[in-house]
Amino acid sequence: MLNKIKTIIKNIGLFLIILFGIISCEKDFEDIAIDLIDNKAFSVGDSIIEIISYSVNVDTSRVDNNDLNKQPLYLLGVNQDLKFGHMKSAILSQVFLPVFGADFGDNAVIDLVVVDIPYYATRDTVQNAVDPITGEDILDDEGNPIITPSFSLDSIYGNKSQEFNITINELGTFLNVLDPENPTKTKVYLSDKDFEIRDQLFSGDFEPNRNDTVLYVERKYLDGDTNTVDDIDTVKAENSGPSMKFLLNKDFFKNRFIDHDNSSDFLSNDNFIQYFRGLYIDANGFDGALMNVAASNAKMTIFYTNDEIRDEGDDEDLNNNGINGEEDVLVKTKHDMIFNFGGVRTGKYIRDNAGSEVYNALINPDKDNGEEKLYVQGAAGSEIIIDLFTDENLEILRNQNWYINEANITMYIDGDQSEVPQKLFLYNYDDNSTLNDFKFENPDVFGGDLEYDDDGNPERYKFRITSYITDILDSDDPILPSKLAIKNYQSTDLPTLVLLDTIVRNYNWIPKGVILKGNLPKEDNDKRIKLEIFYSKINNK
Repeated sequence: MLNKIKTIIKNIGLFLIILFGIISCEKDFEDIAIDLIDNKAFSVGDSIIEIISYSVNVDTSRVDNNDLNKQPLYLLGVNQDLKFGHMKSAILSQVFLPVFGADFGDNAVIDLVVVDIPYYATRDTVQNAVDPITGEDILDDEGNPIITPSFSLDSIYGNKSQEFNITINELGTFLNVLDPENPTKTKVYLSDKDFEIRDQLFSGDFEPNRNDTVLYVERKYLDGDTNTVDDIDTVKAENSGPSMKFLLNKDFFKNRFIDHDNSSDFLSNDNFIQYFRGLYIDANGFDGALMNVAASNAKMTIFYTNDEIRDEGDDEDLNNNGINGEEDVLVKTKHDMIFNFGGVRTGKYIRDNAGSEVYNALINPDKDNGEEKLYVQGAAGSEIIIDLFTDENLEILRNQNWYINEANITMYIDGDQSEVPQKLFLYNYDDNSTLNDFKFENPDVFGGDLEYDDDGNPERYKFRITSYITDILDSDDPILPSKLAIKNYQSTDLPTLVLLDTIVRNYNWIPKGVILKGNLPKEDNDKRIKLEIFYSKINNK
């Protein structure tokens, strides 16, 4: 019946256009429109539909980069939250050989091994350069402070000023691109997978630092006297941006890289990642910050000194023996070798929400009546499940013969909450797929963005699902309703249009959470979660 109504309305519209174009018509378009209104051919209205909603635990999230069309971010850190509990996250990554392989030359000695992981940061102003050891301003030759860019750190959640522990170990598990059990498919790594770890390469306290923009490398092996610093390299990123820097165990890399007898392990990247399987970077502690970091731009650098045979220029004394212009002089020379993070990257999330506010809501949700509060959190946290219709009210609504103009689900934030997700995502829970409203509408129309009240405080989220509700209430050829789910929005939720991909992958790396008002109580609760339908109806139909 609903399709017939659509056809009637379209035909009336076409008829009006034709009449409007006929100059000899005795009535113009305005008169016809007035006549239609006077004849009360149409009526409009809106209806609030009560729905059932509750929260469910998300056991695990996908955290690998093996799907080239869906590239996640990586999460590192630890945090304790009264509402959502405790979480810690690790990053695992293979590292790749330099393009031209790894040859450390003769009598190589390691000065420093450092893992460098860039923050996501925004350049905002300038500041005086500060010595990281003394804390004093660094001055130029004229005694004036050196000015450097200033950055603010992005994508950091939780207690940003609380130190926590970082450990780095050699990874013992080989990370596969393809699934060994079915090589036609890529390997999927979920956030609750366990891994083998080997030698510890670093352990230390850590706190996010927006001023960590420079690495100083002391060179002590250029003159043969290891008690003196012969030179200092100042190393910074091309964009001068801040990054985490962890100094690894030099003896380990001297033994495993420089003194290693089997050179074939360094002949190709395939051989190398079998020999050195990567790094396991973990966070430990009661509280601190969780950070999304640019792991794809991270690297491990070995700074070293070796022996080289060179010819001196006429004015050169490279071996400092007081004689210039010698040939075949043995010279101590400084180098660096970069092993970029590459290949397979993944992560591991560990959660414990015992004792937190979310615990009871997830352990025993009321799926029949719904809940007063709803909990959404990313990174293997929690989602909201929505049942839109009962069998009884669905049949009643289909018999109304409505033409759906608009249908919205609106959810209000429960109380004062500041650090909440900027966007949520609504999808078909039963089929794990996107809705047509998301696929074919402008994303701004579909909604899910955080909306603010008149005072600038976070207030609500809203989704427009007109097409979905229209298809369900179509009395001629309806689709079956399904459970819907709401989660933190991720960039990987965007469909791969070229492949007509509608499946929602369970990537989720933003740990922000929000508590929303549920469907209870129904009385005197205008801000309960609800479905609102705006409709038109042909009278006497």
